[in-house]
Amino acid sequence: MKVNLLEICTPKQWKTLATCELLESGKYDVYGANGIIGKYDEYNHEFPTVLITCRGATCGNVHLSKPFSYINGNAMALDNLDETKCLNKYLYYYLKGIDLSNSISGSAQPQITIHGLKKINIKLYDLNRQNEIVTNLSKIDNLINLKNNQIYKLEQLVKSQFVNHLNLGDEL
Repeated sequence: MKVNLLEICTPKQWKTLATCELLESGKYDVYGANGIIGKYDEYNHEFPTVLITCRGATCGNVHLSKPFSYINGNAMALDNLDETKCLNKYLYYYLKGIDLSNSISGSAQPQITIHGLKKINIKLYDLNRQNEIVTNLSKIDNLINLKNNQIYKLEQLVKSQFVNHLNLGDEL
């Protein structure tokens, strides 16, 4: 069954915190257009929330916030998700897997508005099937994160070896 995105959630852009309002030792993560951008002592989302970047070059990127987070206005928060119809993480993976370019407007600066989100339809399965899909995709995500961590550590090893060679005066 396909449903319109706006039938299962209420997209909203929250107040944007200025950079100077972010706190180095704040209690809660602040999400901007592309993930965590800082900390703040208040949150506006108690539960994990699906976010869509709604301004700029990365317009249409999809993220999932952590619980107890502040979501800035550069991301469209898909609030009030009806989880009797659609699991939060299923919506996250579904939106990551589709082309959102038809929802983007604006020529000078790309943007996604509520009007653009009206064009998005979500294919829903029963909650058990959604849960199976989420479980499988979460396992794949975990493997990707492990591999990326290994790559990062190998890159650090290469850099350290290069620096060691430079410090020893060895020719490469």
